[in-house]
Amino acid sequence: MIRALILLGALSLTACAAPAASDRAPDPDLAFALGYDLSCDASEAVHCPPGGCAAGQTGETSTLHISLSVPDRGGAGRFCIATGCEDAQFEPMLTRAQGWTARMRTNDRTNYNADLEISRNLREFTLRNGGADGVDTWTGTCNAAGS
Repeated sequence: MIRALILLGALSLTACAAPAASDRAPDPDLAFALGYDLSCDASEAVHCPPGGCAAGQTGETSTLHISLSVPDRGGAGRFCIATGCEDAQFEPMLTRAQGWTARMRTNDRTNYNADLEISRNLREFTLRNGGADGVDTWTGTCNAAGS
């Protein structure tokens, strides 16, 4: 009987020493991975005044083309707008969004601090940049870089 109790106690201590695989935190680097670098394009932006567009209001549409080169795990990429390209930094974020999200920052030709969301299927994106004069929102499509 005592032998069984000692064996049971030893098994309990072993189980407590190492957490189950499902209890371990996921590798944060993998949690932010897209799977491959993306190239994204949008051909128009919607501009809403500060505070956003009122219900039922669509905002002003402009044909201001942008493209993004988004690295697989965030980091250094590119942002191009009709007037030229510049380096951009993509900082992955954990949000309640269904897709991959990041903060895109530029500080060369432009000064953007925009929110990027890429859909789960990696085919669509939304980029929102807000400022004192309102919010610009681009929506467009993404493809694997080089395809």
